[in-house]
Amino acid sequence: MASTVESMVHLLASAHRTRRMVRRADLDALDVSVAEAYAAQAGTLIALGERAGGWKVGFGSDGSAVAAPMLASTCVESGAEVELPPDRPVILEIEIAFRLARDLPPRPGRPYTRGEVEDAVEFALAGAEILAPRGGMPTDGTPYPRFLADLLGNAGYVSGGDTRGFRSIDLATRRVRLWIDDELVHDAVGGHPQGDPWAPVVAWAGAQRDRAGGLARGQVVTTGSLNKPLSIDRPCRVRASVEDVGEVAFAFVAAKR
Repeated sequence: MASTVESMVHLLASAHRTRRMVRRADLDALDVSVAEAYAAQAGTLIALGERAGGWKVGFGSDGSAVAAPMLASTCVESGAEVELPPDRPVILEIEIAFRLARDLPPRPGRPYTRGEVEDAVEFALAGAEILAPRGGMPTDGTPYPRFLADLLGNAGYVSGGDTRGFRSIDLATRRVRLWIDDELVHDAVGGHPQGDPWAPVVAWAGAQRDRAGGLARGQVVTTGSLNKPLSIDRPCRVRASVEDVGEVAFAFVAAKR
């Protein structure tokens, strides 16, 4: 008989392939711990023949640092076309991310300082995270460990313009603008959940417990939404700017039949 983690991996990998949600009843039969959620993340990558192109970092419902790998095949550059799922809207979040210039391997008992993390960063960039959870959101009653196993809902990332002068910029107070089909839908200063994009990166660097290879050179590490998450249910053009960091632009296109 398959273990809970193996069953979770089978359901999530199938959902990634079909780009459709998992039946709620199938997931409700599975109850994973946080440790099992990280095992399921790694198992999903293996089942899909994928690698981590980057990481989504943040804080869990209990305040602890959490992370999920972003599939390399879904990490694209500004100017790309991103296909919508066939059965549900996506959630769009404009974020500040960091590209690593070197590895930050787990270091139990010696948490990284912010300075050490900054020294490992090549540049800061403006990006757009796309969420399309295969198994639901915590806001609709999905248990948090299950959401963690589901790559924290991540379904893709678009990397935009960048800056190597990030040390001289207060990234917590950047003005962020977002346009959908040339309509300005967000214009505000700041907005990061922790008030500081560095906070989740530094916290996760010191708490790494994933089973998908850890923080590695060349990966993009994205840090949390600067706008109120926006539901997108139709093809459209997206453009966003993060003051002094860069711009990101791409198009959502209809699901292929």
